[in-house]
This record gives sequence, C-alpha cells and structure tokens, in this order.
Amino acid sequence: MVGCGSETMKMNVTPKSGTPRVGLGFDVISEMRLTRKSSESDSIAWNAVLNRDRCSDGKFVYAALTTGIYCRPSCPARHPLRRNTLLFATAEEAEREGFIACGRCCPGKDSLTLAEKCVKAVFDHIEANIEKTVTLVTLAQRTGLSPNHLQRTFRRMVGISPKAFCDARRLAHFKNRLKLGETISNAGYAVGYGSSRAIYEKASRSLGMTPSIYQRGGNGVHIRYAIANGPLGHALVAGTGRGICAVLLGENSKLLFQELRDEFPKATFVRVSSPPERWIAAVHSNQREDPLLSKLPTELRRRIFQAKALRALR
Repeated sequence: MVGCGSETMKMNVTPKSGTPRVGLGFDVISEMRLTRKSSESDSIAWNAVLNRDRCSDGKFVYAALTTGIYCRPSCPARHPLRRNTLLFATAEEAEREGFIACGRCCPGKDSLTLAEKCVKAVFDHIEANIEKTVTLVTLAQRTGLSPNHLQRTFRRMVGISPKAFCDARRLAHFKNRLKLGETISNAGYAVGYGSSRAIYEKASRSLGMTPSIYQRGGNGVHIRYAIANGPLGHALVAGTGRGICAVLLGENSKLLFQELRDEFPKATFVRVSSPPERWIAAVHSNQREDPLLSKLPTELRRRIFQAKALRALR
C-alpha cells in the first residue's frame, strides 16, 4: 500500500464492519502514520488515475480516505485529492484495510461494470445465434443500451465492431460445416448467410480461396505462412494469392503448423522469413488487450484476436 504524492500514508484500521470512518460524517481514523516517500511508480499510477486509463485497470486500485471507497483507475467518479488517496496492488488488499468497492466502477477482482457486462452479453448472444441475422438493434435490445452507445462501447473495449466479430464467427462456423461434409449452400444458410451470393462474396473473400476449393482441402493451392509472438502464445498468419486463409493462435508453433496442414491437407506450404508488413502490423497492433478481455476465457480471447486480425488484413 502506498500513498500518492511525496507523503505515503499507512493506515492501521480494522477491516470490514469494524472499519473506522473518516470525513463527510465518518468517524476519525484512529491511527495514521506519515512517512516520506516519492517514487516514479507512484507518479505513474496517479497519472493513470487522472487520465482514467482503462489499461491500468487490474494493475492496482486507489482508495479515498474521505469516503472509505476504493476504485479502478478508470472510474468515472470525481477524483479525491491526491493527499487523501491510497494505492493498493489488489482489491483484496484494499478490502483488508477496510475499504469498500465502488458501486459505479465495480473494482473487485472478478467484478464487471455495466458496460463490460453488456459487451460480454454481445459475445454470448452472437455465439448462440450465429445462424440468425444479428443486428445492432437486436444486440442493443439485449443489453439495454442504445445502438450507438453499444457500438461505441464495444469498439472501445474490443477494438472492432459487433458486426466484425459476428462476421468472423460466422465464417468459422461455415468452415467447420464444410469440413464436416455439408454442401456449400446448406452450410452457408445454416450459419446465417442469407443467399448464395452472400456465401460467395463474403465467405470467399475471407477464405483466401473459393468455398469449393476449401471443401477439397485446398487442393492445388499454394499457401505462405509466418509465425510470430502473439498475445496468447504464438500467432500464425497464412495466405494465398487471393488473400488471408487462416489466423491461428497457440502455445506451440509446431502444433500451429500442424493445425494449418490439417485444415488444408492438399495444399502446399512455404514459411516466409520476411512476412508482409501488414501481417506483422495485424499481429502487433492487436497485442494490447482491454482489461475486460483478460478476464474472459482463453478460447474467447483467441476468437476475438482472430476477428481483429482478420479485420485488419482484409
């Protein structure tokens, strides 16, 4: 626990119900000790609070001595004075010192804000209704936000629109059905492509080949691929002369290549030592995650990364 500014405040308080309260109608904290300390990390943390930096959420929390409440760095509430602020590495540490969680930013370890719950609801709804037409209006009704507010919130936290994520998941389901032996038309209609034209226009653009060639295991297709460090291990990007055909994530680069070969058993492959700049940019630009995404299951985080990379590489 550290205080903000040149003076570090240490509190000797009783946790939970026995917490002495201070200021604004609270009792005076019985024991407080001031020691001199100034650190670069303290200054960085306070700047993150002032900037309401979401990327600092989960790294620390701050607590106001005047209210007895602790918050995320990104909390929209009015900031306390710096001299009345304490920093804690974790929410648990703040609660042990007797502070209670802010009801507005929900800073607890596994707590989600209203906006974060809405974004997660979008992911769940898209996955459960991939065979249907999913519109922004439908998602807005599901979450209780206006369409424009939901669009802005989703983009800010995820990095792409709900439609872009939905398109990526629809493509993944389409590919799975083709690999299971379904006809192109049946697979397309089953995952929500409304017409044969939509299947060939939208799916072909993201397959890197025609659906019929994909169904035949990439027969006769020459695939270039590269592997780089990604946010969840390694990232493999592969493409043909027509465009990107795969974005894969995993812990082991050899297993990633085997996964690529399993998807295109009749294609030929060459690993490029100097991949196109746009491939590198697509991987590196999506390495940074919003704090919400780090709380999601690994498989969903991989799907989000794939959707963002595919969007960037179109």
